[in-house]
Amino acid sequence: MNSTKRTVLLALTDAHHGFFKGAARYAREHHWHLVTDMIYTAKIPLGWNGDGIISFIGYREDLANYILTSKIPTVEISMVRCDLALPRVEGDNEMIGRLAAEHFIERGFRNYAWAPFMDDVVNTERHHGFGARLAQNGLTCHVLPAANSQGGGGSTLDWAQRRKILIRELRSLPKPLAVFGYNDCVAADIIDACEVAGLAVPESVAVLGVDNDTILCECLRVPLSSVCHDLEGMAYQAAALLDRMMKGCKPPKLPLRIVPGGVVTRRSTDILAVENLAVAKALRYIADAYADPKLSVNEIASAAGISRRPLEKAFRKHLNRTINEETLRLRIAKARELLGSTAITVAEIAAATGFDSPHHFYRCFRYRCGMTPRAYRRQQETHQPQSRVRSTK
Repeated sequence: MNSTKRTVLLALTDAHHGFFKGAARYAREHHWHLVTDMIYTAKIPLGWNGDGIISFIGYREDLANYILTSKIPTVEISMVRCDLALPRVEGDNEMIGRLAAEHFIERGFRNYAWAPFMDDVVNTERHHGFGARLAQNGLTCHVLPAANSQGGGGSTLDWAQRRKILIRELRSLPKPLAVFGYNDCVAADIIDACEVAGLAVPESVAVLGVDNDTILCECLRVPLSSVCHDLEGMAYQAAALLDRMMKGCKPPKLPLRIVPGGVVTRRSTDILAVENLAVAKALRYIADAYADPKLSVNEIASAAGISRRPLEKAFRKHLNRTINEETLRLRIAKARELLGSTAITVAEIAAATGFDSPHHFYRCFRYRCGMTPRAYRRQQETHQPQSRVRSTK
């Protein structure tokens, strides 16, 4: 083991905890000392002369000048300042957009909107990936007003005016509507605007963010679905690249792109897109109550505010399946998630997903999936991705 102690500055204008966790994990594994003053003060440490810098410059020209003139090995996280001649580790923003589109397409949405943060290159790439994937299915995307302007737009923002415009546009767009927000912060604002506008989430407007910041996603009135942008992995790979540079290796000519980790589904998109409001309400109730083995069609119809017979007809018309078939479909889908992401027993999964016995779960799962629950779990364990890093072409 190399006993040389490295001192590395975290020059992060974006204090997302994922960046800090990734850099801190690498530092701990390699016995670095991290200088974290800027996370708390945002002040550039003039005169500092350590071994390396991990930066997220954003739009701070003073920080860009400091890094470029310091001659200290530096790796930038993000492509926001792709005009600077610095080695970079970036997220795969076009893939993030494609994943978002596929998430909504699988749920049958026909009406789409993109909610940007500002007009920079990262927003452009995410929007392009989203729109390009929709176009493959003959779908188009409306663009909502940006939450901010290039470079932050100064120290003030006419929030009230933007909110009025946003609510007006959300009300005017056809429903059910799928909205993809640049990040979790933007998506959370969309959910709040929908509440003010009297639009039910996700029945009328489904909302998806990016970053999977669990603190934010799970504190909302409607928990937010989010594309898992691997910010921790970005910072970890940036630290690994910086380590090689501090040892004298030349940086790669092209940036490293970190592949997103899929979509984490929460309530804000956990629905199938249907124009019939009673069916939408019934789907919402099934999604909330599927774990109850005593859940009945009559109970679902009552929650939807409609009698059983017309609801059954509406299900066949809009979903081409019965209410019981939809309940079973959702229970199996939730069971597959648990089999692939947890170590709890098959019996525990059966109980957690509304089956009245492990035998009933086993029989239904095998009929729907063509294999036993244990075989499905083994299959998932052998298909884990080997690498989440790729070079930009």
